[in-house]
Amino acid sequence: MMKYTLFYLCALLSILGIQAQEALFNAQNINSPEVKSDQSVVFRIYAPQAQEVRITGDFLPTEKVTTPYGEADAPIKALMTKDQNGLWVYETPALAPELYSYSVIVDGYETTDPNNPFYIRDVASTKNIFLVAQDFAADYAVQDVPHGTLAHRWYDAPGLGMDRRLTIYTPAGYEQSGQEYPVLYLLHGAGGDEEAWMTLGRTAQIMDNLIAQGQAKPMIVVMPNGNVIQDAAPGAGHLGYYKPQFMIPGTMNGQYEASFPDIV
Repeated sequence: MMKYTLFYLCALLSILGIQAQEALFNAQNINSPEVKSDQSVVFRIYAPQAQEVRITGDFLPTEKVTTPYGEADAPIKALMTKDQNGLWVYETPALAPELYSYSVIVDGYETTDPNNPFYIRDVASTKNIFLVAQDFAADYAVQDVPHGTLAHRWYDAPGLGMDRRLTIYTPAGYEQSGQEYPVLYLLHGAGGDEEAWMTLGRTAQIMDNLIAQGQAKPMIVVMPNGNVIQDAAPGAGHLGYYKPQFMIPGTMNGQYEASFPDIV
């Protein structure tokens, strides 16, 4: 009996292994987004059962929408075209150089592009990103130049009664130089945190490239968290994983400004 049980167990594991390999190696080989040499971009979503797929992002024209904070401009939701194989496609005209974000909407459900593993978190939403890296936007990309260090550091903030986390960029060679550097403090916008300039702002890439070009002096860049009730970005502090909120309590009430000397 034991031999039969062991045989069936081995057979089951073999089948599961084959299925896993099929899922890995027979997956759709879809390139999305594809940034072309003329700066147009092609998006592709494989959804053969979907009735409608749309795309929205900051490269599209805007329209007026109603939000909890009043009327605002938001990108339109452009309809993608479905081919005979169930592949939905949308191609843009030539785009201006920039780092763009986008999401897709499949039968009314907004989600990320499964073929693009690169994304950012903005408050409580995640969006895919792509880069049209011409002209000034080439500074947003990693170049073959000396690279600085990006690190998270915890500091004592007696003014707020907690230890808090911030992000620091130090230029290439800082650790061995023994010299003093100017310091630039970058504070995020509403809904951001100490990770915003690092991810949305591409601080490390821009600083590396500008310093290498002689367009900026080597400097330290400090990116703090301006949300006084947080010790760190959502998921990085003592509260663990929770849904981030826009304009949380304590925002812009003067507490952060009063406690800023804790950082300096």
